[in-house]
Amino acid sequence: MKRTRATELVEGMLHRLDGSQDWPLHLVRQVWLFGSFARGAIEPHDVDVAVRFERDERMNEAVVQAIFSGGNPYAPLRRALAGSSRGLQFQFDNATREQLEAEGAFMLPLWRQGDTLAEALGVLHAIAEDPAAGRAERHDMIDAFEGIDRHIPRPVRADLIGWQRQRVITISRITLPDAPHDTSLLATPDMRWAFHRWNEDSPLRRAALAGLTLVQGLGADLDDVELAGQRLPTPRRLTGHRSEPRWWVNWKWQNYRSIPYCVTGADGWLEVVQPTRTRPLTALVIKPGPKAAAFPR
Repeated sequence: MKRTRATELVEGMLHRLDGSQDWPLHLVRQVWLFGSFARGAIEPHDVDVAVRFERDERMNEAVVQAIFSGGNPYAPLRRALAGSSRGLQFQFDNATREQLEAEGAFMLPLWRQGDTLAEALGVLHAIAEDPAAGRAERHDMIDAFEGIDRHIPRPVRADLIGWQRQRVITISRITLPDAPHDTSLLATPDMRWAFHRWNEDSPLRRAALAGLTLVQGLGADLDDVELAGQRLPTPRRLTGHRSEPRWWVNWKWQNYRSIPYCVTGADGWLEVVQPTRTRPLTALVIKPGPKAAAFPR
């Protein structure tokens, strides 16, 4: 986007913050700018914003609800800061911000609770334009992570790339098609039971159906699939006979460190990156590499 448009987005955020006592804006304590816009890029891809905020009881309830529904726990705060505008990318996790600082990323303090609007706007407009300020070097990146790296914590990226370099795993990227409305996945009571933990409009349910449809299309028997840490209650389970899983369908990088062990002698791990209700579902397909069997167990 043009720098003038990016500046307008930040100005709008500052105006919303200015003296607001509305929830959840009154929880915000400090805001930083980082990335190419903060370095003066003429056409930044977006504006990276780091936010430090306090949690109150209502925010804690929103986080818990998001965990159960599969939503974004920071969505209310993002909407309050950005309104309906796109182009602002927020980082709400303190640990990630501190890691960025430790790695030498330029973090520009833009606003702190108690600052006036004029002071914050002064900081914003004092950023000098720099035609040479492109995107900063990004560490632990491969082509499969391009555009989705913000949803893959850097330690996860580092481990995955390390395993791939050891030829323990292979990583590819796909866009998951939605499961057809007449999917056979819910044809039995056992399968319907597997989805009772998610509401019909939950992004996690959508991710589960799309993921299971994909691995089923690859020839997997659903009895051999572990979904989000749980085996499906298929008829073979009721008889007591159960082989080890051959596919894992997962999200939010739960137990990702077990990937090299899981895929050895199996078929693969499907990680749905940032499940969403309406946007395209992106997934990483992780399969055993030629040296998977040699991975130390």
